[in-house]
Amino acid sequence: MNALPETTQENTAAMELDLMPYINALINARWLLLAAALASALLSGLWAYSKPYMYQSGAKISVVDIEDPGGVSPDDRRASEVLTLVEHGFVMGTTHDNYNDVMRARLASRNFIMRFLEDHNVYRHFYPDQWLESEQRWADGFAPDQGEVLTRFRDEVRSIDLDEETDIITVSMKWPDPAVARDWANQYVQSFNEFIRERTMADVKRKQEFLQKELQRSDVLDMQQSIYRLIEAQTAIAMLASAREEYALEIIDPAALPYRSFTMSRKKKVVMGTFAGTLLAVFGVFAWVLLARMLQTVKAFREQEHQSKIGAEVGSSHGTPTGEA
Repeated sequence: MNALPETTQENTAAMELDLMPYINALINARWLLLAAALASALLSGLWAYSKPYMYQSGAKISVVDIEDPGGVSPDDRRASEVLTLVEHGFVMGTTHDNYNDVMRARLASRNFIMRFLEDHNVYRHFYPDQWLESEQRWADGFAPDQGEVLTRFRDEVRSIDLDEETDIITVSMKWPDPAVARDWANQYVQSFNEFIRERTMADVKRKQEFLQKELQRSDVLDMQQSIYRLIEAQTAIAMLASAREEYALEIIDPAALPYRSFTMSRKKKVVMGTFAGTLLAVFGVFAWVLLARMLQTVKAFREQEHQSKIGAEVGSSHGTPTGEA
């Protein structure tokens, strides 16, 4: 097969590398590109200034693992083996092998979130127009959607992050008001300590009532001694829960007032939006030129194919029949 002539190869390469159609298209569409840039800047500005600055504040905490509740050790062998096992279950049953995981799950649980929203009336921040601040009540006939507030608070406002290396937990809050974000982060930790303290006190009260009933029913001295030790251990747990302020969570670094927004500034949003809109318009011009050239190539190919077909028909009509001498 003969190679293409050198002139044809040069023309083909020049057509492939010809950028002039694209440059000419950009020049011809300069007013369109300018309009696209202005429109992008306007839309970006409206969007950026319609969104408030968001502030984030977080408290660093660690889980307090209560391994020694106080009182007499359940391993004291003054009672029988069976009674010792009962004591061990009563006292040490308050802890778990995955204690930290359980506490983190409770920290993010729906039950505690609903309690926090109710105790601190977080709903009023989600519906400020319906809350009468002077009267401390909702507008007549209005009731907040607790499910919506719970979902938004869990997904958009509150975040709980765990450092796998140090087991340090960061409870963060995001809100347009930096003071509210700081207060919520600290109040969330404090409320959880109260939440776990109340659970512990209720559990202690229930066990003590049960032990008092068993003490009245038992006539065996060893059994009574074991019950007294259990009551002593439960009393020590109640005293520890009442005396320790940071009962379940220890605050390592409380949340502070954030001075800078963690979101992009409005000026940067406008610049980025303008650049993105202009770039999109440029790509649109390039796509239009490329489409036009593709359609032109297809049209030229069809015309060439049509001319070749006509030439073949003309040649066959003027040709000499086969076998004629």
